[in-house]
Amino acid sequence: MLTCYSRYQTVRQNWSSLPFWARRVLFLFALPGMLAAGLSILALGVSILALLLLTLPVYRLLTWLTGSGAAQSPPLAGAPVGPETRRHVDVRIIENEPGLPPDS
Repeated sequence: MLTCYSRYQTVRQNWSSLPFWARRVLFLFALPGMLAAGLSILALGVSILALLLLTLPVYRLLTWLTGSGAAQSPPLAGAPVGPETRRHVDVRIIENEPGLPPDS
């Protein structure tokens, strides 16, 4: 780890000791590699998007044909709730007496 950091510091010092025009020339020669790396990352994103666009309709068709998946979506907030979706909830409120510390 220390050797990697010392190499980084050496390259950084050598880079900063170059004149301005030499740094620009070095940047121009490194530019095609940086563009290739950026384009490969972009190509990866496009391929993942194409995979999703092609497989999602097939997945939905298969879940519709087989009848699997979520049978019903959960009710929206404010939507009327039918008797089949209601459930009983027991609630107990315990209050401390004045002067006693609250329970943790």
